[in-house]
Amino acid sequence: MVFIHRPQFISMTYKIDIQHLLPINFTGSENNALSFVICNSETEALKKFQLLSRKLLEVNNWKTNAGRNPTQFYLFNRENDKSAVAQLNDLIKIKMPAPKNNIGNGFDWVAVSKIQTIDQTQMIVFLLEMKPHSCAESAKGTIAHFYTEKASNTFILAKKDNTIQFSIHGRNEKPNVNKTEVISSVRNLFVASGGIFGGSKIQWEDFTKEFIKSTS
Repeated sequence: MVFIHRPQFISMTYKIDIQHLLPINFTGSENNALSFVICNSETEALKKFQLLSRKLLEVNNWKTNAGRNPTQFYLFNRENDKSAVAQLNDLIKIKMPAPKNNIGNGFDWVAVSKIQTIDQTQMIVFLLEMKPHSCAESAKGTIAHFYTEKASNTFILAKKDNTIQFSIHGRNEKPNVNKTEVISSVRNLFVASGGIFGGSKIQWEDFTKEFIKSTS
């Protein structure tokens, strides 16, 4: 196998063209991260695609490093189940190496807004999308995330011939500062603009690279 990692670019070079599947960026910033692997055969590529499709839904096993402190992900109500698989409308708690999100009981929250398998001519795609959400452990109903509710992260795993590509796309990324208390607004602005875990900054780039290397 040959592994290749592409960091974010203004104009990305895709090994597999999936641009028609990406959300449109109407407001705020956008970010992209991309890695791909060339397998020894199409049969091997298909097996790896199937493996990674399931692993992408095993959110409790996700980890991204930020210095010495990893960012951790938990499926709400299934936090301790390593084999739990994310489903549509599931909520996910994100624990970051950053000031705690008071609105989210110490976490940033997202919801699984889309899970889709797309079988096109000569290409198979598995797509997972998440959007900021309120905290399920609070009755406030306020978005508990450093981005506003218009933001999204789209994870796209694609296979064509003997090539597998994994990319993450942040869209409509604006700091969540208008409907929160002052302390939370300052915190959200710091996290969103400081690069600790905003969109597809360095942690997402590392995530794509490490994820696509998975073999079990």
